[in-house]
Amino acid sequence: MLRQRLTHIAMSLFVTWQTLAIVVAPAPGSYLSDALRTVMQPYLTLLRLDSQWDFFAPNVGEGSRLRYIVEDKDGRQHTFNPAKQLSWFHPNYFWVRGWYYAIMDDPEIYADAAIERFCKEHAALHPVAVTLLEMQEERFTREDFLAGKDRNDPHFFNARTIKHAQCPE
Repeated sequence: MLRQRLTHIAMSLFVTWQTLAIVVAPAPGSYLSDALRTVMQPYLTLLRLDSQWDFFAPNVGEGSRLRYIVEDKDGRQHTFNPAKQLSWFHPNYFWVRGWYYAIMDDPEIYADAAIERFCKEHAALHPVAVTLLEMQEERFTREDFLAGKDRNDPHFFNARTIKHAQCPE
């Protein structure tokens, strides 16, 4: 009897906590939501509930995308979107995509290694330099969709240069 009550109390606490997390995550900044967020942030981060998703009207965009430009010895620029080469069905999808986000979030740690890798990957182009870009997705509305606009149109992205560096010899 005591075991059933403790189980019931534990389950009720978990459901209450989860419901509170779902409400707090998309809530706009206020004194109460900020106070709750400081306590709940590890839980929100662990379960990836702390995203741009709103509860009733989700923003299902990708957020940021990594792009890079390889400049060859003739001065031509070749733009690459490495995430498009990934397959959802491949086991390394989440690892590689996570590495791309790490490059954007912590360029001082990962950008040099990424530039070196991209220089080697595109050796046939005789690369001279690589520029890493973070493409931040802008809001794509229902009106944009009804007007026949493409969500991947460059108009819906802001580019931020992460790092530009010469390729190692």
